Amino acid sequence: MYLDGQRDEFNGINKLGRHFSYAFVVPQDSSVFKLVSESDSISMVLKPKKNSVFKIVREAQGDTVTCTFSIQKLVKPASLNDAYKIKNEGKTSIEIPEVYELINIIIALTRYGETNAIYKDTDYFKKVITHFTTYKQEAAVRSVDSLLQLSPEFFYLHLKMDSYVYIFSGDKIINGAIYNRIASGEKNELDPYIPVLETFAGKSGFRAFYKKQLPYYTSLKKDYTDNIDVSGMKNWLTREFPAIKNSAVKVIFSPLVGWNQSASSLTDNGFTEAQAHVNFPFINEKDKAQPAGVLKGQRMMIAFTEINHAYLNPEAEKHEKAIHNSFKDLSKWITPGKPSAGYNNALVCFEEYMNYGLVTLFYSDIFDQKTFASLNDRIENNMTESRGFQQFKTFNQELLRLYRNRKPGQTVADLYPDIINWASGHADARDR
Repeated sequence: MYLDGQRDEFNGINKLGRHFSYAFVVPQDSSVFKLVSESDSISMVLKPKKNSVFKIVREAQGDTVTCTFSIQKLVKPASLNDAYKIKNEGKTSIEIPEVYELINIIIALTRYGETNAIYKDTDYFKKVITHFTTYKQEAAVRSVDSLLQLSPEFFYLHLKMDSYVYIFSGDKIINGAIYNRIASGEKNELDPYIPVLETFAGKSGFRAFYKKQLPYYTSLKKDYTDNIDVSGMKNWLTREFPAIKNSAVKVIFSPLVGWNQSASSLTDNGFTEAQAHVNFPFINEKDKAQPAGVLKGQRMMIAFTEINHAYLNPEAEKHEKAIHNSFKDLSKWITPGKPSAGYNNALVCFEEYMNYGLVTLFYSDIFDQKTFASLNDRIENNMTESRGFQQFKTFNQELLRLYRNRKPGQTVADLYPDIINWASGHADARDR
């Protein structure tokens, strides 16, 4: 595969479904695209908002895949104008958006939806399956299924987050004129599939289904507002990271999301918005047996560990060189074969240590000692044993010691050099 003469591999052809669409992000108004096989080649000029279709015969599959390619101009992720700033300044919101729920329902109908990525232990899930299973063979489901088979983690995150860009206008799905994309990268991964999403929504009666479920969505948002205390999290983080300004915080979720959480920070026109895309913290019978404070802390954890990235990451970037020196030997900090192995560079590894370290500091401030001790034991055991962050317990205890012994007026941001220096010395001590 060549785009303007630049070569890239296109070896996943046999993993695709029968239809595949992709839009390249380029700075110019046209690009020359070329596909080359051992026996043939084809090229075409790609232009914005114009689809170029290639049909590729797959000998291994015994079929033909229809590939649609296009280009789009590189634009900024968000346009936060003055009216948007006035409306959202200082606000914390909890949302279950309509198009967002549409893409989650479509994901629930795919093969990937059979995994724990979709939360199934609710009557709501049963209603979704009962209502929408008839439409599993629609182009929207087949297209999303194909993408999720090709690269499940990447496309699950991007399709879900990027759907927040869109709103319904009658039966049409349109850009809401605020965002271009939410997930990282240079383009909105869902954009090529908006026409098939519209068709699916129309055929399946999605909008009527969504409207009927509004009382349920409202009850979940009220529970979140009453019990998760996102405003309290924002106030604490603002106090402890005074140089980092987030003008608004949004928590966005679907009751169908099982485990995948992510965060985004969008800045434009002097306004920064932190978004946390999370699962809803449902309560099962085992949870009900726990003390009320412990249950509250566990339910708050996911939201806090996503929102806090909008504060701790920019602060960490100021100390990137020192962090790379302290965490240069990652074999001391992460464990092969465990989730920590995915944090395989010094900066992101440190940020994840600080992520749950901040949970400890926050909880030490808002819970009584007995509740805090119970929650903190769970955090340390999960991070060390389950996730494989080898040094988290000692890191966490040192961070807590620094926090409890800080000088008057010092913030968590002020403690970064101390904990980074400790990490460097701790790693050296383990070598001796």
